[in-house]
Amino acid sequence: MKKFAWSLMGVGAFLVAAQVAQSALTDNQKFTVTVAKNVSITAPVADQSVAMDPNSNSNVSFPAQVWNVKGNTLNGVSVTFSTDQAFTNTTDNTYKRDAQLSLATASSVGPAAWTIGTGTDATNYAGGDGVATVTASSNKPGQANFNLTVDFLTVDASEVAEGSYETTVTGTVTEN
Repeated sequence: MKKFAWSLMGVGAFLVAAQVAQSALTDNQKFTVTVAKNVSITAPVADQSVAMDPNSNSNVSFPAQVWNVKGNTLNGVSVTFSTDQAFTNTTDNTYKRDAQLSLATASSVGPAAWTIGTGTDATNYAGGDGVATVTASSNKPGQANFNLTVDFLTVDASEVAEGSYETTVTGTVTEN
């Protein structure tokens, strides 16, 4: 009987040791990375200034300005660029000229497809529309550089009162 008891204990010890040995052969550990939301828009650093040729009857175009837009939201982002007013004389605000905005995608990275919604828009100060707005959007996370062109619209230089005319463009990015 003693031998039998010792045999049972030996088998039991073997089974426990085998189970411990086997359970130590595999295990797992989870690793998690949390990515914070990153939605932003960055305007070019310098304000822009150009001179109008007093003998020209052409619109005055500013060089295209590169704005950076990024958004890592699952459904992408929407971006708008809007003037705060038509070009307005800084000395006498009763003198105005229309502003036109044009938007194009310069480059992009990431899985997002970027779409221009409204590519060109102009103010119509005489008609009461002082805001020009252009738009773009993405459908997934990504980053894009946009070329934003601003034009000072005129017909006849002799109709434009002397002085500096200003408008401010504001870019806004929102999650889709």
